[in-house]
Amino acid sequence: MAKKRRNTRSRNRRKRSPKAYNTSGLSKASRGRYIEAIEDYDKAIQLKPDYAEAYYNRGVSNIHLEEFDDAIEDFDQVIELNPENANAYVERGYSKNMISEEAAAMEDCNTAIHLKPDLSEAYHVRSDVHFDLDDYASAIEDLDEAIRLRPDHAELYYKRGFVKGHTKDYEAAIADFDEAIRLDPTNDAAHHMRDIAIEALEEDAPIVIGPDPANLLGAGDTPLEIDEFMRLDDEEIEAHEADIEAANEAIRSNPEDIEAYYERAVAQNHLASFEAAISDFDKTIGQKPEFAEAYSGRAYAKDKLGHTEAAIADYDEAIRLKPDYSEAYFNRGLIKAGLHQYETAMADFDDAIRLNPEFAVAYFTRGFITSTLVEEPNKDNIEQYEAALADYENAIRFEPDFLPAYFGRIETNAMLGREDAAHAAVEDMLQLQSHLAEIVNMAKAAGIFDIGEMEDMEDIAGIFGMEDAEDIEDIDTNLIEIIDTEEEE
Repeated sequence: MAKKRRNTRSRNRRKRSPKAYNTSGLSKASRGRYIEAIEDYDKAIQLKPDYAEAYYNRGVSNIHLEEFDDAIEDFDQVIELNPENANAYVERGYSKNMISEEAAAMEDCNTAIHLKPDLSEAYHVRSDVHFDLDDYASAIEDLDEAIRLRPDHAELYYKRGFVKGHTKDYEAAIADFDEAIRLDPTNDAAHHMRDIAIEALEEDAPIVIGPDPANLLGAGDTPLEIDEFMRLDDEEIEAHEADIEAANEAIRSNPEDIEAYYERAVAQNHLASFEAAISDFDKTIGQKPEFAEAYSGRAYAKDKLGHTEAAIADYDEAIRLKPDYSEAYFNRGLIKAGLHQYETAMADFDDAIRLNPEFAVAYFTRGFITSTLVEEPNKDNIEQYEAALADYENAIRFEPDFLPAYFGRIETNAMLGREDAAHAAVEDMLQLQSHLAEIVNMAKAAGIFDIGEMEDMEDIAGIFGMEDAEDIEDIDTNLIEIIDTEEEE
């Protein structure tokens, strides 16, 4: 007679151990399920009140939930149980700094460094404390040491470049951003800050830290390109080069062909030949001063060359000549947003949408600025988050393949704690299989997850947390069974 198979999934077969609950918590935390992870750590601690590792792991999950006071209490317990745990001092110092207890945070970092002088993260966190105290020199010194200990950590170079930007040492900042990009080419933040530092170096102007929507969107007389997210492919480049050659031929045949100069200028804008574009727009406007689109195209080129005031003046003229020119309102709004003139920028986006109710990129940009500038969700600003969500929804409605809007919708729902809506938004985005590579690259750039070398939709969905709920329970149950069995043996 065959031996009856044992039901290895019975949850009541044996009492779970503290280690099993702790490991189950780690499994859930690795998938971003921090609240459920904390429930497991609670159970581990109930069974073993002196379980330092569970307190530590619960503290880390509380940090992810931005429950810094609770995190501090957890690390207090770890340190009481093990006063030599340098990592606990670092995490407690980080948590204290996040609630503006800089002196206490500094003391914890100092203790961690005393206990473990080669702990790079201690110098990293202490540099944050120095930065928040406006002590940039000390922040840079700590980052120097952190980098010496971890020379392959791109984030440290980015952070040091960021601090150097505040000291107006733009050349050194650029060098750090370069190194961050070399170590992590997908680090869009480093690319963005490097561009800002280069502009600041050229203009001897203060570096602007913060949202810069003016760098998000396109070229030409209409905002059709999304520079920071999409690049011209070979076919598009060839098409613009062909437009230039056709315009050259037309101009050779008729040097007074104003439309040819205009078409060549637009193509030059797309290929980032801004000075040549301005020259052609000048010729166009000289012969046809009422040509609103030429002012708009010239404004774009001037803005790209850093001549923002002149660019705004050209957009003003384009709008005067063509009051229903929605693209000109939109592009002028981008420049104002880049100058942190958000109130007038938003007015321009409102006008752009009023004049063109299907203007997807304008909806996205208005939602992006709204969600970027608003504080953490609270009862007084929910309407702003709802407005941003509505704008992302409209952007997707009118341009279903517009990936940035999907990311905006996911992030905003996540900020509001609407986990089901965020997951549903992920599922919607994952339907865009033709854009899988862009989804992966943008997710990596946004720091959503460490995607590694995922190749198919199933893997991507899994990393995004879209596993079947039953499968998740099976994973956690099996882990507990394995650990309990090991402990019994």
